[in-house]
Amino acid sequence: MLRFFRSGFATQYIVIVIIAILLWIHAFFAPPGMPAPDGPVPLYSFFYLLLHNSPHAACIIGFLMTLFSAFLLNRLLTRNEVVLKNSTLSALVFIALMSYFPFLLTLHQLSFATFILIMILERLNKSYSKAESLELTYVAGFLTGIASMFYLPFLLFFLFLLISFILFRNIDWHEWVGSFIGLVTPFIFLSVYYFWFDKWMIKAMEYKHFFLISFDPAPFRQPAFLILSGIVAVLLIFGLFAVLARLSEKTIEIRKKTILLIWLIPVMILSIFFSASLLKYHFLISFITLTGMLSVYLLKIRKTFWQELIFISILVILLLNNLLSGLL
Repeated sequence: MLRFFRSGFATQYIVIVIIAILLWIHAFFAPPGMPAPDGPVPLYSFFYLLLHNSPHAACIIGFLMTLFSAFLLNRLLTRNEVVLKNSTLSALVFIALMSYFPFLLTLHQLSFATFILIMILERLNKSYSKAESLELTYVAGFLTGIASMFYLPFLLFFLFLLISFILFRNIDWHEWVGSFIGLVTPFIFLSVYYFWFDKWMIKAMEYKHFFLISFDPAPFRQPAFLILSGIVAVLLIFGLFAVLARLSEKTIEIRKKTILLIWLIPVMILSIFFSASLLKYHFLISFITLTGMLSVYLLKIRKTFWQELIFISILVILLLNNLLSGLL
């Protein structure tokens, strides 16, 4: 099975779409509700008002966004040679991870945040080979600001941008300032809008509350969530060691791009403390890194019997869990 996804022909993409449909098929008929907006997230609030009374439409849009994000991430990882060129395994792994629990099978705040994060990574990786990358760093900052209007803790991922600047080249204050201007640009327009409609002070107080540490540990009291999250955590640790063991085999450019991918994890952990009621969705950010690390490992090994058996077993468990609406 793993060998099948070492190439990128149309057949592989069709199989990935079929597997994705199987994982989501129960949700198409009995979709979970969209999670209510948490915090001042004007862009997500707009989509929530538009779609929360149409759960089937929200589910279909969420599915399409997950599918498109998977293919976009696969292209990012293969083009930058983080994983084997022309392979499609990354897309399959990402879809499986993003569908690992029934409540995820709809449109939610992290659907937008992870999609935009992949776009940010694409800009940052392009900036590596450019002597002057102010346009790309500005866009990365701008996209970070836009993503925070869907999921407010994403503001802390501006730190991730700064880490990428340090990792890719010597510190250049132009990039730091350019990315910060990009970050605040959406908020300038938003402030004008709130000021025009006399909502500026109310919204300012809502943003002030963001800086109070707040997260809800309730999901960790659910056995099914604990088991599946435990599997994800084990895979993450295993993938990290597998990638670090092979890091010296890469060129300097690929090595730095892989390390940047790993830096998503500490930034994700830092922003957990501001996730409020969306803690159980917050971990989806780490799936970008996990997808890359697992794909690197699975595509490198030659004797794949046990790995294929485990991978297929996990897919079957996810399928059964989603079909039975989390009763496993």
